[in-house]
Amino acid sequence: MNWIPNTFRRRKLYDDLSEEMRLHLEERTEQLMGEGMSREEAGRQARRAFGNRTLLEERSREVWQWPTLESILTDLRYALRQLRKSPGFSITVVLSLTLGLGANTTIFTFVNALLLRPPAVADAGRLGEVMERNAKASGIEAYLPLSYPGYALLRDHNRTFSGFAAFDGDPHPVSWSRDGAGLMVYGQLVSSNFFSVLGVEPALGRFFQPNNDQSGPDAPAVVISYSFWQRQLAADRSVIGRALKLNGSSYTVIGVAPPSFTGIILGARHDFWAPLAMTPTLIHDPDRMGSDTSSWLFGVGRLKPGVSRGQAQADLSVLTRSTRSSEPNAAVLDASVFPVQFVPSPFRGYVTAFTGLLMAAVGLVLLIACANAANLVLARAMTRRRELAVRAALGASRFRIVRQAFTESLLLSMIAGAGGLMLAYWSIPFLLNLTPASIPLFLEAPLDWRVFSFTLAASVLSGIVFGVVPALRSTRRDLLPALKDERQLAGPRRSRLRGSIVVAQITVCLVLLISAGLCVRSLLNARSIDPGFSTNNIAVAQLDPGSLGYTKSQDREFYRQLLERVRELPGVTSASLSDYLPLGTDRLVHGVHIDGFSPPPGLDHIPVQVASVAPDFFNTMGTPVLNGREFSSADIHPGSNGVIINQTMANHFWPGRNPVGQHFKDDDETVEIIGVVKTGKYRSLGEDPQDFMYRTLGSQSQEFLVVRCDAGEQATLDEIRKVIQTLDPNVVPMEMESISQYMALPLFAAHTTGLLLAVFGSVALLLATIGLSGVVSYTVSQRTNEIGVRMALGADRLDVVRLILKQGMRLTMIGVLCGLVLSFAATRVLSGLLYGIKPGDPATFAAVSLFLVAVAFLSCYVPARRAASIDPMKSLRAE
Repeated sequence: MNWIPNTFRRRKLYDDLSEEMRLHLEERTEQLMGEGMSREEAGRQARRAFGNRTLLEERSREVWQWPTLESILTDLRYALRQLRKSPGFSITVVLSLTLGLGANTTIFTFVNALLLRPPAVADAGRLGEVMERNAKASGIEAYLPLSYPGYALLRDHNRTFSGFAAFDGDPHPVSWSRDGAGLMVYGQLVSSNFFSVLGVEPALGRFFQPNNDQSGPDAPAVVISYSFWQRQLAADRSVIGRALKLNGSSYTVIGVAPPSFTGIILGARHDFWAPLAMTPTLIHDPDRMGSDTSSWLFGVGRLKPGVSRGQAQADLSVLTRSTRSSEPNAAVLDASVFPVQFVPSPFRGYVTAFTGLLMAAVGLVLLIACANAANLVLARAMTRRRELAVRAALGASRFRIVRQAFTESLLLSMIAGAGGLMLAYWSIPFLLNLTPASIPLFLEAPLDWRVFSFTLAASVLSGIVFGVVPALRSTRRDLLPALKDERQLAGPRRSRLRGSIVVAQITVCLVLLISAGLCVRSLLNARSIDPGFSTNNIAVAQLDPGSLGYTKSQDREFYRQLLERVRELPGVTSASLSDYLPLGTDRLVHGVHIDGFSPPPGLDHIPVQVASVAPDFFNTMGTPVLNGREFSSADIHPGSNGVIINQTMANHFWPGRNPVGQHFKDDDETVEIIGVVKTGKYRSLGEDPQDFMYRTLGSQSQEFLVVRCDAGEQATLDEIRKVIQTLDPNVVPMEMESISQYMALPLFAAHTTGLLLAVFGSVALLLATIGLSGVVSYTVSQRTNEIGVRMALGADRLDVVRLILKQGMRLTMIGVLCGLVLSFAATRVLSGLLYGIKPGDPATFAAVSLFLVAVAFLSCYVPARRAASIDPMKSLRAE
């Protein structure tokens, strides 16, 4: 350990060593001079006998130092000096890698937030999330939440969990009455043991007690989130015991959750948590708690010591099977126990596939950036060939030279990694803003230790990838030609490595550009798909006055007055109500019976999607009535049995006949078809035509208000908001948006994929163009003498341009051919995201390929023109 104190006085030790060696050589020189040699000959003989003084001095210093650390620091200082001497090279490499590493860090940040970051709970590995699984179904639709009676059965009779809690997976929009006006906040219903099972401790106050799960004077209590406490209540520590009026009822604040806890479901912002016993008063749904067919709760339990999730699943499955119905077509329900993660296991496959696609795209961008850097490092190594040869001649080993080259590469990649983190920090808020406003999604994507570790690993790997080949290649040169500084011709054989790198860049770039082209064309197709309703001049508002405790008669009166006042607004041509809007997240299916048609296998009815609408709905939405009539006020009365079906349902069940006037059974009620409307898109823009029917809207609390207007949609929304506030200031719209903003949800996947792949493809094109232009420019610089000879022997400028273009375009065409083959295979993964276009669309492949060839031609033409302007006499004299 003597190297530790020696580190602080090494300069003196080094100086003493150097002086001692100098004195030794001087003494030996004097001895040889005494034997009759001249001073010059004596000094030469003394140095020859002594050996390589520099090498001996370095080896002697190792006695006083930790050799590895010392040499690394020396390499680092030398690398910094070299990079400062070549600022153009350093900046180009760093910027190229920053783009690649920044894109990778940005996407990985979302991968981390979605799939890797665990919820802020105690010992998450001992927790299990519980859902029911229908053995007769497949895919994501096989998994169902629990009903409250089903949860109570598992809670009270399981033998594998020390505690079993439940929570509602959907955040509930709630009107918070504050200073006489309503403010929309979001709450979650949970069992009283929710926090204790998760092992979460309050930041202030306490959490729920067992008696909060039952109705009584202690039940109306809430726990508020830390962010809500700070944002809305100014972090007032006296908030404990204060009453909040939520949906018309008072709730006492008993605690504040810790800042790290936001729930265990991704993207759901919870301003407060309320006990399940408050379901009837908070969301005014008195039947939900007692219904065994209403699936709305997720179970979460803490495993007993020594119990695995598989054992818990077997235990719970026995309980769920005991409740199986005796009907032959009843669902066979088992229990499924998953790890507690922000994205529940049944949904992780979709998230993994989408983020995997994006990670593959940014990985290709980074590969192009590394290829660019490798080409630049190779070119720079050629300019330093004499320096490296001198170092090798002075005794430096090949390992030492390669390590120095690696140090420079790693230093460049680490600087680029820091730049990539900054780029990700700026890019993440922009990407978060791509989320449709109609989705109450609140996603946090922090740059935590996983992101920093990923960026560090990616930076080191990038430094190795673009540094290993140039480092090894630079140490294989013959010393004699390099010491003489003889210029090496850069013909095709000499440029094979750099050419291969450019071909790889063009190949990867084409794959990204074709993928981006397909997604952009898909987005344009999706925007042009007719959804069956107008996508302009319609304002939409979703309301739920029943959440404030309105009775059915009060609901009807509120909506009646709302429609009357909205229809009187300037610029409004029509207005109507509905419990459903096409392409939304809700879905309601009725079972119908139609003469002459049998139900699908395993069912006792024919499933048909249904919505309830008020009069003038189709006129307001711009949906054509093809036959019959629309609902009128005469259809809104008890016993009305009129229905309107779409064209697909008419063609399906009454082909070649007029369906108007036909009858069929909707559940047990006989209904009559009074109209046929145009078929639209109901679940997704890419779906096949679906059967759909409409019933008259009853007295429902949660409804959509749709308004057709001639004036601006935003101005109309502002006026609608004023009307609502006039009727009841505590009624807060759950959503208020134009129809074009509403359409952002069904277009979200296509829009996000198209935008990101277009950005990544553009970056890849820029990097590949720089790489190709750099290789051609370097070739020109190395073949200056050859070009001068050719021109002196009679070649004209056009011949020189052809010569240079031939080399660049040959590399381009090879890369394009390889890229086309790879693209045909790679674009198959996009099939689920494309609208109206196939993954192997010939027009897109041809157009993108021609575009890339044109860009490559321009990037080669500039250095070719520069080569053609060379003065042959000057180039020959310079050589």
